[in-house]
Amino acid sequence: MRPQRIGTFLTGVLFVGVSIGGAAWLHSAQAAVPLDPIATEHPAGCERRPIDLVICLDTSGSMQQLIDSARARLWDIVCSLGRAKPTPQLRVGLLTYGSPSRSTATAGWVVRQFDLTSDLDSVYSRMMGFSTDGGAEFVGWVLSDAVRTMGWSTDPRALKLIFVAGNESADQASEVYNFREVAAAARAKGIIINAIYAGDRHAGINEHWQEVASFGGGSYSAIDMRCGTVQIDTPQDKLLFELNMKLNATYLPYGEQGADGLQLQQAQDRRAREEGAATEASRVAAKATPLYGNSHWDLVDAVAEGRVEVRGLEKDKLPPALRELSPEDREAEVARMRADRADIQRQITEAQAARETYLRDARKKASDGKAALDDAMLDAIRAQAQANGFNFE
Repeated sequence: MRPQRIGTFLTGVLFVGVSIGGAAWLHSAQAAVPLDPIATEHPAGCERRPIDLVICLDTSGSMQQLIDSARARLWDIVCSLGRAKPTPQLRVGLLTYGSPSRSTATAGWVVRQFDLTSDLDSVYSRMMGFSTDGGAEFVGWVLSDAVRTMGWSTDPRALKLIFVAGNESADQASEVYNFREVAAAARAKGIIINAIYAGDRHAGINEHWQEVASFGGGSYSAIDMRCGTVQIDTPQDKLLFELNMKLNATYLPYGEQGADGLQLQQAQDRRAREEGAATEASRVAAKATPLYGNSHWDLVDAVAEGRVEVRGLEKDKLPPALRELSPEDREAEVARMRADRADIQRQITEAQAARETYLRDARKKASDGKAALDDAMLDAIRAQAQANGFNFE
């Protein structure tokens, strides 16, 4: 929807606005934001620095290829960040905008799909359910919700990033939420806003997307949506798929979330496979990084993070395979699984390094010099992470 066609809409919603700091802020239909969940204690000598990444996707009718690209390349982004030092504690949040069938006019057609979470399988599962329909795309509105309603880290060392992607004017509904004022509020909270325009670079500048990035202290990119959906097979794929089967055998579901967590993991493996060999291989590689953790349902991760002790678990909370073992044998089995996993993850990391070398050349040829969504995000994340004290191998 273009600016000249939103007058009637604005008349209907402005009356619910309340003024905060000189800007119009609307009551949101979103649920209350939970307390900052970064409270996990990590093993001594393992410094983890938070990276909070919120992705705002336009899900209006013209953006199916953007959605396909985002979910196809999520695991590439995780893989890249997994090489950062110090090791990040990555959380990802999702908002969508521009789809009237999933929101309301008073919410600006914005939906908070997922608050910031380290549960990457759940994020991917939600992304796989995205679809498009026609609607109005209010960039300032979705950015306001991202800044105000997401559970941003309170750690002063945290890198806090927003990526907003779309292909219409960023100035729509600016009478309600002006992205320039929202960006000022974001920067006051240490949040960087990056803008990705799905289309011609100059068209994006004319539609104010470069301004979004400029006011938000971030980067502006224009992408070809089709580039991100290209599935490139590599010689390393078969090995990665075989290693993934071995890796999955090291997971020990425990507690109330164990069965559901394991089922979710297996379902996302299948979904990645359905997307194509490239997506499946990238997911396998991501599962070998420190950023992919499941301590809320996997006993191996939980023990490694110091979240639980094997001896402290009641028998009915233990993985079925451990229940009939002695306390000493239970601990030995968890330690064995942990060692096996580390060795498998090492092999995956080596295979992924060779795969990335192959992909760099293949993607250049496939894209004909045009940028894809993951290129735009990774370039910005790396630059901003390095400015915040991270290094990449």
